[in-house]
Amino acid sequence: MTKNQLFRKTLSDELITKVVGAFGFRCLTDRRCFSRSDLIKLDTVSKIKELKPLLEVYYLPCKARTYLNDLTEKNIVTILRQVIKTKGYTICSREKYLKGDKFIIYNLCHINNKEFVSVISNSVDMKNKETIIRFD
Repeated sequence: MTKNQLFRKTLSDELITKVVGAFGFRCLTDRRCFSRSDLIKLDTVSKIKELKPLLEVYYLPCKARTYLNDLTEKNIVTILRQVIKTKGYTICSREKYLKGDKFIIYNLCHINNKEFVSVISNSVDMKNKETIIRFD
């Protein structure tokens, strides 16, 4: 067993499926998105509270006290992130604005498919390209 800083033993596939299902997903490869307002409509906090005794079995005691108490729409996203990371998945997020209100959209993605574009690499590429300006 590999060393894990959050869990004392490997999470069961059944528990991972239950946690993912509480967020409205069918499976880890589900490509749909959610926001915190969706979590309120789905009553996800109460679903995670129901799963709390099962999660406590797996979490290290000190981590269970930190992450499994005072559950809100914000910190249950952290729990989801921790649980799916054991299967090589993560949560991708992006900001959206609707009628002047900012909210965050989340979706599940495989860690290997998460794309990062370095700001430095783009600026270096731009320095090496020729720029032609014409005044006709």
